[in-house]
Amino acid sequence: MSIRVNDTFKRADPAGNGESAYPAEYHMRVIVDAASDAEGALCAVVSAFRVTAPLRPSNTSSGGRYRAFGVSVAFNDRTEHEAFDAAVKRVSGVRMIL
Repeated sequence: MSIRVNDTFKRADPAGNGESAYPAEYHMRVIVDAASDAEGALCAVVSAFRVTAPLRPSNTSSGGRYRAFGVSVAFNDRTEHEAFDAAVKRVSGVRMIL
């Protein structure tokens, strides 16, 4: 015998097709090598987009190898989001975007 329980955390898909709904605001962390001087280049790249919360230093890894920067950006569509992702990844020293 099994008990059927409704999933109270299930949310409706706003786009209706499994895709992200746009326009949308994304809050991200950019992880960079601590030894790199990526902050200036990141500021320049990010400023080309609709920034809703500016790039700011966040955490440093316990071993000191990596630094994180937080930023919030609003995108009108998936193409703009992918362009942001590609531009940030081209900055020397960037390891990942979360």
